[in-house]
Amino acid sequence: MSPKQSANAFVRFVNLMRAISVLPAGVTLDPQEERLMQELAVRWGRDERITVLAAMNMLPGASPSTVQRRMKTLRAKGLIAFAPDPTDARVRHVVATPEGQAYFAHMSELMHQAVGRS
Repeated sequence: MSPKQSANAFVRFVNLMRAISVLPAGVTLDPQEERLMQELAVRWGRDERITVLAAMNMLPGASPSTVQRRMKTLRAKGLIAFAPDPTDARVRHVVATPEGQAYFAHMSELMHQAVGRS
């Protein structure tokens, strides 16, 4: 990769990072919330059903109680919800809300824009 191509790639990356800070409906996420949303997206992309307990253990370096607090804030922000398991009332699954799906669509659009720039 030439120095000019490297510089252009870096500029695209910077533009993407700036765009990410402006999310739909004024939603702001702290770094752990962003990491959690990314992990959830990866697993949902593989059609995995994620229990609350499994989600609490999915961020290396973060305690389960910290992740649980972040899930509560994501729920309060309207990005995720907890749905009961149809076969076991004791189990709840983390699901994306329509707002959460819009968040992922927005992030996808930003990625396409960043990659498309030269």
